[in-house]
Amino acid sequence: MKKLALFLGSLLVVGTAVQAKEVVVAPVEVSKEIIVVAEPVVEEVIAPAFRPTGYIGVEYRAYGKTEGHGDRVAPGFGTDPNVAQDEWNRGSNKYSRLETTFGVQATENFSLEGRIRDYNNLESNGDGHENSQNGTETRLRAYYKHNDWFTSRVQYRDEEDDSQNLEYQARFTVYQNKGALLSDLLLAPKFYHSFPEDGGSNYMNTIGMDIEYAGNLPLGFTWDGTIYLDQNFYGHDFHTNKDLTDNKDKDFTVTWEIYLRRNFALYTTDAYAIDFNFEGGYDPYVFGQYDKYTKDSDGVTTKSPKTTYSLYTLLTLDATYKITENLAVNAGVGAEYRNWDNIDQSSASHWRWQPLAYAGMKVTF
Repeated sequence: MKKLALFLGSLLVVGTAVQAKEVVVAPVEVSKEIIVVAEPVVEEVIAPAFRPTGYIGVEYRAYGKTEGHGDRVAPGFGTDPNVAQDEWNRGSNKYSRLETTFGVQATENFSLEGRIRDYNNLESNGDGHENSQNGTETRLRAYYKHNDWFTSRVQYRDEEDDSQNLEYQARFTVYQNKGALLSDLLLAPKFYHSFPEDGGSNYMNTIGMDIEYAGNLPLGFTWDGTIYLDQNFYGHDFHTNKDLTDNKDKDFTVTWEIYLRRNFALYTTDAYAIDFNFEGGYDPYVFGQYDKYTKDSDGVTTKSPKTTYSLYTLLTLDATYKITENLAVNAGVGAEYRNWDNIDQSSASHWRWQPLAYAGMKVTF
């Protein structure tokens, strides 16, 4: 019995030892917080492909008799004092103007615009009035935008008297602040060449600079204009004395244009608009270096004063109808008040009214 007890005890001890070796410590699980970072989604914005755009406009405008039209001319004016003449706004009464304008943005950097004005007399000269306002004036401009602040412009003009001129401008935008008293300022160094119809020596070369400006004033008014600084070189001499002596072939001039504008919206819907418009100012004020004298075939000497100005006010009542998104028509009536003939700074006077009426259309594409 003792041997059996010892054998069983030995087995028990061995079994316990074996079990002790088979015990495995379970691993301790540590929970981890998983943070998912969302990457920002960047949507690629594809700019629309460039598409040429432009416009075409046509306007017919008729001018009536200037106040005082038909007054008798004082003796010594160079015409027969016994014949009724256009005392005010001589040569520009009762005529019409058909104006065609167009423009196209051909590429992102290149654009072209044009204006053609055809003048026609509406009154026969058989009654002794000098109302001949006839001829065609053409202006073409091409622009190339080098960058946001520098643009080149080439201009060609064919005037009513068939003289022609060419001009190049390097246009620099030096200041912009929309809504401010001065909102835009542009400097444009230029070269200009004018030549007569017959191609003779009556040409002119000009180097200078234009200063264009615009801004905003209280009560809804805006102002804009241009200062022209011109050094002129002529192909012929001009006289600076009444006795036709002291000839010169060059001079320096400063021409100042400044305009005030205000639009009063009287009635507006999606398709209709009726507006009362005001504009006025110096158009232009010219500061020349010399008085100039010329003698006509009758031996009469005429003086062109070196400093002149034309001051005007234009009031119009305009109605516009938008037929489609790209087609609009308009019509209006108005009158202009200006010192038509007496423009010498020392004696400018005699402001007179001239009525006008117009109708037109504009197509955009």
